[in-house]
Amino acid sequence: GEIKMMTIRRILVPIDFSEPSLKTLDEAVEFRRPYDAELILMFAVERSFNQSPLLVPDSGALLEQQAQAAEAKLEEICGGLGKRGVKCRTLVDFGVPYQAIVYAAKKIKASLIIMSTHGRTGLAHVLIGSVAERVLQHAECPILLFRRLPAPEQRGRRANRKA
Repeated sequence: GEIKMMTIRRILVPIDFSEPSLKTLDEAVEFRRPYDAELILMFAVERSFNQSPLLVPDSGALLEQQAQAAEAKLEEICGGLGKRGVKCRTLVDFGVPYQAIVYAAKKIKASLIIMSTHGRTGLAHVLIGSVAERVLQHAECPILLFRRLPAPEQRGRRANRKA
């Protein structure tokens, strides 16, 4: 029998504005083409639990500012994609990134999540790709992961060089 092509209508692309996540967005733009799928660009505003409420009495306003800044950046990216004929929406949510991503995917009925394995995480790269890993464990839709390695000079001398 013939192979049925997956129906891909909506692709969730979590972005943290790091270089790996923006490169992955480029891949998503290419990937959506045959399906003419809509891209939903998403940013999760993380409430930092490590900051004592005593130090930041008005952290709610701070998060709101961060959300507005992220929204503006995403809108700008979407606007540029729109000019190239890409259907695009933005989504900013609050919470632990992987949970926010999983929840968003469910909420918008995403056909697919496309993300990079190397964004910034709260633990400053101690757990490289921990967000992607957790999304993998919890999301209900398929996930396409792009593996992003840091630039060679950041990898140190112990990097295994593949010829």
